[in-house]
Amino acid sequence: MAQAPTDAERPLTERGRLEVMALWQRLREEGVTVDRLIASPYRRAQQTALCIARAYGGMDQEACGYLVPEAAPDQFLDWLIEQPSCENLVLVSHMPLVSLLSAVWVGEPRSRPGFRVGSVAALDVEVAASGGARLLWIREP
Repeated sequence: MAQAPTDAERPLTERGRLEVMALWQRLREEGVTVDRLIASPYRRAQQTALCIARAYGGMDQEACGYLVPEAAPDQFLDWLIEQPSCENLVLVSHMPLVSLLSAVWVGEPRSRPGFRVGSVAALDVEVAASGGARLLWIREP
């Protein structure tokens, strides 16, 4: 694990970068598209988002403070509902938020999916609210 003075400053490891790039290149080849890319402001999330953007030939990425590890899913969902509609949104976050957010979004807050570092979950989102999505798949590097 890369060392840093704070969790927010911890960088993505070289192994992590290579795994993220390989996974997202495969996803792109399989037809997964990305229209908007939003990441936690933490350094490793921003670096992960940059890898995803590069896998798609370059695209803008945005930072969102509601995607940090200690954030509450409801705060993020409230923020997201105010955003312009987007068909293929990619979020880059951290554990434990990503597991809790996924569980709340699919309406099963007690059944939190486990995610390895770099995992990707695809959700079919009806609405940015508790119970407003369906889990399609989870892929790991």
